[in-house]
Amino acid sequence: MTPPVSRGFRGRRRPAEDAARLPPGQYLTTDFPVLSACPTPRTALDEWSLTIDGAVDAVARWSWDELLALPQETFTVDLHCVTRWSKLGTTWTGVPLDALLEEVAT
Repeated sequence: MTPPVSRGFRGRRRPAEDAARLPPGQYLTTDFPVLSACPTPRTALDEWSLTIDGAVDAVARWSWDELLALPQETFTVDLHCVTRWSKLGTTWTGVPLDALLEEVAT
């Protein structure tokens, strides 16, 4: 059986300046290869929540809207996956984990 992979799982040649940022054995992609045995479920954002519990004094929970209302940061990084693909110059925006943990008493 052939494993399910996305079209982005195949690497593409890139300029030499990109190759210098590529670890040995990795190949470049412009997509996010998705390896999955099953379809990705859809979640209604009004039902979604992020919860931190366990070794904390009180459970902390954020709805999607509450999470988006928190201060966000944007940064650009190179991603190198253990499945051997790399995606260079990927921009991410989101709430830093430190900001969430500041609201959790331990």
